[in-house]
Amino acid sequence: MRVAVVGIGVLGRAVAARLQRAGHTVVAYNRTSGKAEALRPLGVVVADSPALALREADCTLLFLTDAPAIRSVLFREDTRPALAGRTVIQMGTIGPDESRAVAETVLAEGGDYLEAPVLGSVAEAQAGNLLVMVGGSRDQMRRWEPLLQTLSNEPRFVGSIGQAASLKLALNHLIAAETAAFSLSLALIQRSQVPVDLFMSILKDSALFAPTFDKKLPRLQARRYDDPNFSTRHLLKDVDLFVAAAREHGLRTSSLDGVRQILVDAIAHGSGDVDYSVLYEEVLRGAQR
Repeated sequence: MRVAVVGIGVLGRAVAARLQRAGHTVVAYNRTSGKAEALRPLGVVVADSPALALREADCTLLFLTDAPAIRSVLFREDTRPALAGRTVIQMGTIGPDESRAVAETVLAEGGDYLEAPVLGSVAEAQAGNLLVMVGGSRDQMRRWEPLLQTLSNEPRFVGSIGQAASLKLALNHLIAAETAAFSLSLALIQRSQVPVDLFMSILKDSALFAPTFDKKLPRLQARRYDDPNFSTRHLLKDVDLFVAAAREHGLRTSSLDGVRQILVDAIAHGSGDVDYSVLYEEVLRGAQR
């Protein structure tokens, strides 16, 4: 297929490379052109405008930061006409109402829209093991499943537009909550001089264990947060989206307030663009007061 990837951040770059290597014709566009240029040696075509990327592809995958970024790129005056007859697949993390609003505009311009947010990062994208959650119609799922299967072993159909976005927010909420909880437990273990290996051994034998604990432990022990899979700034954005969506449904979100403040503090201390596991530093910073 001819596929445009718009938004060449950490994940968008890995997805574009995966699709190109799988035999698709890939066109890349990024507002900061240098990031897209890095894909050119792989055979990826680099577009100098989103309109050109749309016109050169059968469908466009969006990996933009948030809904305002989508609107600023996709709904520019010179880009809107290029939506006619094209399919847009939104694969980043935005709110359910935001996704429905984007769909409304794309459809009004004569295009088609579905959401397919993903769980996973660079390693999973490179291996084609992303968890892809599809919101739209069954017909859309059937049409684009061969493409999505390049990125995922088993793309999951969730329901209508907005439902996959809600599911993604629920999962990203767990990223924040579990990482904060594990960081606090680990800090207490270390301050109490309990062997970390013993802690992890008991944790793994219990129903409390989550694989992310094993994945993040080396970062926390080394206190190194460079080369992020997912940045602190983006996690805070997703936490805020989750809170807004949950409150719309009348849910109490006060349990997340402390986690959110830790993320805010991490960004204030200059850690917005490193791996979100840096929130461990804020846990330790609190212990030093």
